[in-house]
Amino acid sequence: MPKTKTSKAEVLSKVIPILREKGICKSSMSELAKACEIQKSHFYYYFNSKEQLIKEVLATVNSYFKHTLFKVIESNSLTIDQKLQKIHGLINKMFKNDHSGCIMANTALETAHLNPIYKDEIKHFFEDFIAGLQLLLAPNYPKEETLSLAEQMVQDLEGGILLMRIYNDHKYVNNAVSRMEKIILKS
Repeated sequence: MPKTKTSKAEVLSKVIPILREKGICKSSMSELAKACEIQKSHFYYYFNSKEQLIKEVLATVNSYFKHTLFKVIESNSLTIDQKLQKIHGLINKMFKNDHSGCIMANTALETAHLNPIYKDEIKHFFEDFIAGLQLLLAPNYPKEETLSLAEQMVQDLEGGILLMRIYNDHKYVNNAVSRMEKIILKS
């Protein structure tokens, strides 16, 4: 029996895992509504279309990731090792859920050739991730080198996520995180 009342935040939190695992094209509004225990028509109370729902999902994920990442990076009370440990935890939470990977990369791969309406939110996510890593690299590397290294780390991590999904094995993400930590620590 569908719920009669739910919040927009509840809806977003329930659809994110489904979209992360199944993707946008294979997730119907009916299925998403069922997961939220609401009528399909109730989605339109919050979102004008599936595209708007997806945009809000991506914005929500991006906002959470950016806030959490920069809160750790900008903390004056944490050592670099503690920051890396917390970032590792964030990466595990964001990307290792049931081997489903990164919703941003999944969405980019699924929709880039079909409809670029999600491209800006996805770009913001990766730009923020790279900028955060640059801040961690700044104490040990020249400014001009931090961008290249941060981009390399994100590329390595996303490749690790892809291999994790293909082989159902977290070692690929763990290895990418380990390499990232070594580069940041310059060890």
